[in-house]
Amino acid sequence: MSALNGDDRKARFVCATTLAHNGRAVAVLSDSAEGLIATAPQGSGGFGYDPVFFFPQLGRTYAEITREEKNQYSHRGRAFRKAIAFLEGRLP
Repeated sequence: MSALNGDDRKARFVCATTLAHNGRAVAVLSDSAEGLIATAPQGSGGFGYDPVFFFPQLGRTYAEITREEKNQYSHRGRAFRKAIAFLEGRLP
């Protein structure tokens, strides 16, 4: 990746979750987060790819944002909020 710049460093992370009842899928919900692979790790929070996943919307890597920000913007947080909305009857 060291030779890549700009759009060649784009990254997308996707979370998909399935809700099932009696072994049968009743909903498949997903969301994604788009960003860039940083040229060097930054930050000390999070795990895995967090230090190299730069999130342009906040101008920081996932390892540099707060837990609350990550829950708000991450692909996992958004997908699971959809699952909660489905369970609460707010999604078809």
